[in-house]
Amino acid sequence: MRSGEAGDIGNVDFTNGENGTVVTVHVSRSDDGLYTVHLMPMFNDDQIRVELHREMDLAIIEPGAGRPV
Repeated sequence: MRSGEAGDIGNVDFTNGENGTVVTVHVSRSDDGLYTVHLMPMFNDDQIRVELHREMDLAIIEPGAGRPV
């Protein structure tokens, strides 16, 4: 992740029912124009599943996996 102007980076914290942060998500745009989504779990990252919803299909990254399944 790189630091930059406010327009370059967005941060969102998602909380649970006890108002504790579950995950922080950062979206940044790199110099090549692509966007990168960074997920930073604030507890056991084995409880996070990532789903990338694309126009024609769905990619899922299961806990403990390094690539979409």
